[in-house]
Amino acid sequence: MQYCLNCGAEVYLNYCPNCGQKVTVKRLSAKSLFEELFYFFTHIERTFLKTLFEFILRPGVASLNYLKGKRKNYQKPVSFFLIWTGLYILFHNITINYFHYLPDRVNPALAAIKEESNELLRSNFTLFFLPVLFVSAINIYFILAKPRFNFVEITALCLYGAGCFNALLFLGDVLLGFVFRININANPVFIYQTTIAGSYNLWFCFDFFKKLQLRFFWSRLLLNALFVSLFGWMVFLYFPYWWLLLTR
Repeated sequence: MQYCLNCGAEVYLNYCPNCGQKVTVKRLSAKSLFEELFYFFTHIERTFLKTLFEFILRPGVASLNYLKGKRKNYQKPVSFFLIWTGLYILFHNITINYFHYLPDRVNPALAAIKEESNELLRSNFTLFFLPVLFVSAINIYFILAKPRFNFVEITALCLYGAGCFNALLFLGDVLLGFVFRININANPVFIYQTTIAGSYNLWFCFDFFKKLQLRFFWSRLLLNALFVSLFGWMVFLYFPYWWLLLTR
């Protein structure tokens, strides 16, 4: 008989029945940290990439599976959103700094504050993204989901959708900014990103709500996609600028 080093419970096999920790714990070393890192990426590959493909290609089926309790094969919504957001922010900033991409300068008098607001957005992307995520969940809930689904369920699905959107932005930065050397800090790319947001929102909601036989389905669907796109456009384009003006 052995005792768990974590919680002190009696252990008869290889893992503690109380907390799940393995009986034998290696001393920390560079090798053990590398093994942990390798295990993390090989372990999340099954659920992480499956979640991405499922919620992009058939978001309706994936959403219903998750809400019905089939969750073992899906990455958890919060971690899925945070991982893709972190990867996108990291690669976006690296690409902009490496190729020295600068925002468009339309008015020379506003060039300095525009660059500053752009830097504020890139360094606090998640904080600006969260209001868009929350308002999108409210919008979808009241326009399409109520009363079949509750607000928390819709918020969880929005986290999956936001994670997939950031994955699409990540892919766009790879192709546009790194492969084709297009300035990803320019307004045309921002318009492209807004179009991607509206199109993916439309596809996600269509695939999820199409079987509910909602009245005025297409009108509600288009209204939701338009509102989410416009609100996201306003937050990312103007909120950093307004914040700088208010804090000066």
